[in-house]
Amino acid sequence: MARSATESASTSGGSAPKPRADAQRNRAKLIGAAHTAFTETGVNAPLEKIAQSAGVGIGTLYRHFPTRADLVQAVYAQYSSELADAGEAAMRTETPDMALHKLFRLFLDTAQTKRGMKEVILAEVGQDAPVFTQARERTRAVFDQIVSAGQTDGLFRDDVSADDVHKIIAGLTMTCASDATPADLDRMATIIVDGLRVPR
Repeated sequence: MARSATESASTSGGSAPKPRADAQRNRAKLIGAAHTAFTETGVNAPLEKIAQSAGVGIGTLYRHFPTRADLVQAVYAQYSSELADAGEAAMRTETPDMALHKLFRLFLDTAQTKRGMKEVILAEVGQDAPVFTQARERTRAVFDQIVSAGQTDGLFRDDVSADDVHKIIAGLTMTCASDATPADLDRMATIIVDGLRVPR
């Protein structure tokens, strides 16, 4: 199977020249437009409409993302980065249990869209795609910080690990029903966090 442009670039020798500022802006606009399109209509959203929403031509889209899988990987990476950023931000303003609840909710809110993107990446690149590895490492680090802080504060059980929490949310995001209401998602997040608490 041919490797995607993203994978090829990450493994080729030497360093690529830094993109021009306008090229960087176009890339960012394309990722943003795809982010919105995938969320609203699914991962099979027409690429022509994504290019139009970004204010560029379809040729520009293909120069940055030669295949749909390349674009999907870029959006998946952004989704994952945003979730990790949100978790770190929550830690600065919330108690560890509330920060974990908020992060769980965000994972569940984006579950359906990320699941569709993951299927595309698995089919085109495989389970060892670098974007998966990078996302797992970053989110596990955030979970580790939250769980450790919660244990230090006496909120979470000592036998809970960041890996446990990561596996729980990974399983939920893969099975979460597409018709789940915000109340359903909030209830699931509450049940999980309550189960991690020190018994009273």
